[in-house]
Amino acid sequence: MLPVLRRLLDDDPTAPRLTWYAADHASSGERVELSARVLATWVAKTANLLEEEFEVGPGSVVAIDLPTHWRTPVFQLAAWATGAAVRHGADRPADVLVSSSVQAMQRNASQDRIAVSLLPLATRFDQELPAGVLDYARVVTGYGDTHVPMAAPGPEDPALEAPALTHGRLLGEAQTLGADWPVGVRLLTDAGPGDVVRGPLAAWARAGSVVLAPGLDALGGSVVASERTTAVLRTRPAP
Repeated sequence: MLPVLRRLLDDDPTAPRLTWYAADHASSGERVELSARVLATWVAKTANLLEEEFEVGPGSVVAIDLPTHWRTPVFQLAAWATGAAVRHGADRPADVLVSSSVQAMQRNASQDRIAVSLLPLATRFDQELPAGVLDYARVVTGYGDTHVPMAAPGPEDPALEAPALTHGRLLGEAQTLGADWPVGVRLLTDAGPGDVVRGPLAAWARAGSVVLAPGLDALGGSVVASERTTAVLRTRPAP
């Protein structure tokens, strides 16, 4: 298990660690909250899927083509748990492409691909998938709730392509970026996939939690107040 997840579990397995609000929360009410235990379970199941289906491990590259959504950090953490590197976007070939876009999966037909539905409580992808694409929602629950990597990455193995970070530097960089936040920070952020290190990972490295929303201004003051956040990281300009 990743050390950052182990610390969250040891501190309090039932405390909320990832709370996500949909962009249309005001009308849909869609909100997902994961405790440390539930987050670790999703990461373990996803890491086991990556290893068992696609032999992902140190030296592999997992391309993640997902928006600001609670499943995005799950896949990022799962890829790192296997020892692989994370690439954001679907513009270049990777060992595995993880995407919510049928068009991206069609363009990358030569790659191993995982389709991720972003609908609440999805049990299958909501569109017809190209041949050979694995439907994440249909299969992920069948994988184990705990994960032990098939091979541990070395400190110089790549973990993230942009910004370029190795597995040996990943957590230290997150700790540095979150050094001004209090221990146990409750971070409100619109951090996209490319901001995972200075956003969610930095908060978790401070034994904290994350409130993640694609548009902070759309949440409304009463929602923000109810979450009792103690720090804000805005990565996109206010409208």
